[in-house]
Amino acid sequence: MYTILGATGNIGSRVAEALLAKGEKVRVIARSADKLQAFAAKGAEVFAGDAKDTAFLTKAFTGSKAVLVMISTGYGAPDVTAEQNAIGESITSAITASGVKYVVNISSVGGHTEEKTGIVAGLARQEKRLNALDGVNVLHLRPSYFLENLLGNIGMIKGMGINGGAIKGDIAYPLVATKDIAEVAIKKLSALDFTGKSVLPILGAKDYSMNEITKTLGAAIGKPDLNYIAFPYDQARGGMVQNGFSESVADAFIAMSDGINSGVFNTEVRTAESTTPTTIDEFATTVFAHVYNA
Repeated sequence: MYTILGATGNIGSRVAEALLAKGEKVRVIARSADKLQAFAAKGAEVFAGDAKDTAFLTKAFTGSKAVLVMISTGYGAPDVTAEQNAIGESITSAITASGVKYVVNISSVGGHTEEKTGIVAGLARQEKRLNALDGVNVLHLRPSYFLENLLGNIGMIKGMGINGGAIKGDIAYPLVATKDIAEVAIKKLSALDFTGKSVLPILGAKDYSMNEITKTLGAAIGKPDLNYIAFPYDQARGGMVQNGFSESVADAFIAMSDGINSGVFNTEVRTAESTTPTTIDEFATTVFAHVYNA
């Protein structure tokens, strides 16, 4: 039995679908029962509830040979640190109480430190919690910035004719497609070939700057002159709050951007194993342009 926390997300849903297609027994966990019904129709066991409910999570984990876990918080969380800690502590306690021996944890590049990593600091704290578990094999997957995050800029491009954000335009950093993260998770869950506590970065095809990214996105949507503007942090923060982010979450994302700008997130070593196939060119033409023109 495999148990997937966050089964309705971009990563968890692909992992659950793949394991079900292999004929594996799968449990899926998410807040909404309605969103899990498609998995139930394919034979998955459905557990709808709050990840902060340790008793619920323990029941869902019990009997699992491996679990996929992650900390997911909404953009409106009033205190993102408290929310991350509550979910992380619940996950860790449920793993202990249920007796699970294999854990694949979705962390992030930057998960090695709580310093200058903003919202990723909560994932670093979770790595420490899971590393303290005795007799549990834990693999921390550390994906880089999601290519799908770029979809959030479509409104700006359409409304203002520019692409922009708090990250400097000339800073190159890794970006990865969530489908590629899922593929790594599927492989590792299927093999369960990890022992002790280990880390695997997932760094996408290469490092890109926002200037490069914007040029590629612009070409894909028929705007070859699209420019990227690096906003001052206070201006970028204000835009996030205006778009529904809580002040706590906006602050955390600005701190993460500052960490990217200062190189805190560019410490993982790129290898053949940590490099994944989806390029910005492929994403721009197959995903970004499709959503933009929808």
